[in-house]
Amino acid sequence: MLQVLTAAEKKPIKQQTKGLFRMKEEVIMPPKSYTDQLVEQIRQTCRFDWMMIEQVQLGESTFDYVLVGPKGVFLVQINRTSASVHLTNRICRTESQFGWKQVYPHPIEELDRVTKEVRALLKRECGQAVPVNSFLIFPEAERLKVERVKANCSTSFDIVDRVVGKTKVDSIAEPTVKQIAYYCSERQTHT
Repeated sequence: MLQVLTAAEKKPIKQQTKGLFRMKEEVIMPPKSYTDQLVEQIRQTCRFDWMMIEQVQLGESTFDYVLVGPKGVFLVQINRTSASVHLTNRICRTESQFGWKQVYPHPIEELDRVTKEVRALLKRECGQAVPVNSFLIFPEAERLKVERVKANCSTSFDIVDRVVGKTKVDSIAEPTVKQIAYYCSERQTHT
């Protein structure tokens, strides 16, 4: 389990390289993982009472990140396709060398189905309705075109920060937040 604000910032790596006439010290920033990018985006919005759990299996689906806090549960699913993606309510297409290829099942429909499943699962576990939102992030996509889709879909994690920031009501009490975080951490898959 990772508390969002306790994530330490990565320090640059100093490396000795040979210059033409002298040794030179270069500073190389380490590559950012998706976890680092997400934490960087939500650090100011999600304060101390938020938890982030990685690789959680809820029901039959595994989520890359689950954010649990007083504003609800936020499920983050990462799609690692590197091709261009075109999403509408009816179709999802990816670009290949042979043209556009339709994707089945539709990722948004699948995410909506899984979100409803998790909402019902948490209601049974907690004995009360828990607000659950989901996100589909395409961080490696060459280009993402989204048309008339009501789902939270983007190429970067800033959409998570925007949606959490817009959610005004603190609807979950602290004991319930801890119960959900513990429930999710028990279902964490270690790959």
